[in-house]
Amino acid sequence: MFTSLTLSKLALRSLHHPATRIQTTQATFYYLKDLPEYRVTKPYHINVPEWALPPGQQSNEVSAPFSNISVTGLRSQLHHFTLDRNGFQVEREEERGPLSLYDCIKFEEYADEKKVKERVRPAVESFLKRKILGAEDVVAFSTQIRRRDPQFPALPRGTDSSKPQPVQGVHVDFAPDSARAEVAEFLTARGYSSLAGRRWQILSVWKPLFGPLQDWPLGLLDYTSIDNPRDLVASDNIYPHVIRETYNVIFNERHKWYYLEDQQPDEVLVFKGFDTHAMRGHARVHVLTFSKFAPMPRLRIRWHHLRLGQGKASNVNLLSFILRDRQ
Repeated sequence: MFTSLTLSKLALRSLHHPATRIQTTQATFYYLKDLPEYRVTKPYHINVPEWALPPGQQSNEVSAPFSNISVTGLRSQLHHFTLDRNGFQVEREEERGPLSLYDCIKFEEYADEKKVKERVRPAVESFLKRKILGAEDVVAFSTQIRRRDPQFPALPRGTDSSKPQPVQGVHVDFAPDSARAEVAEFLTARGYSSLAGRRWQILSVWKPLFGPLQDWPLGLLDYTSIDNPRDLVASDNIYPHVIRETYNVIFNERHKWYYLEDQQPDEVLVFKGFDTHAMRGHARVHVLTFSKFAPMPRLRIRWHHLRLGQGKASNVNLLSFILRDRQ
């Protein structure tokens, strides 16, 4: 699955100097084909080398390109979008120091997984507690650094030695049952009590490691434009040790797509993967989009976090790092 986005040349801006005009461009997105077989056979993808499987058995997912889709820049309208209404929002890291998401670690140290866990995860937790109102607790869940291989997208998964590549299809990271199972397993192993009666969320935190980001920016679909369940198709993402249920997405002409132009390292996209308050933007559809203005492969880091709360007025959230917040 592959998404291409052709951008007009943009002036470099940051949250410090917001744009005065809304930038709009046209893109081609790859959605899951709306095939009759998916009504009786669940889409799946097996995450092992293709040579280790019988021919044609790695996946039954078939995608199709939809061209000339309007993608709107967020730069001039940052404060119009919120997690609970749209499923995503943009925040800026103003803090500096060891718990700052901006400079908690040197660029060259991102290759050291131990340093990422020791320095970056606490910084993300601190960031979310400061930025997401009502966050009672935030817990690091998982971390992933994507470094585009020079041969991507010709080789969709890069080379054998590549870091994880940009995900090419329109998708949602967590289906409800999979989200609940992963969270329960994670928290039980760490001695947390039951989450019954508490609101919790899985949130993803996404930022480039340097900027401006013009190579494979993140495309976000406004939750209010999704026809659920018509647009969302539960699919199995199969690994040797676990099966995770995600959503593929069927094309709908009502879909409203957004991206952050020329994203800088202090500009952070926060978006939902799941929310126990189902009507509050719980399924965040996203995809990485390709820009031809790409002088060098970009790096970006993503965290899932779990957010936990107590009582009716509080919540728990999980992110790509895992964050828990309360509200």
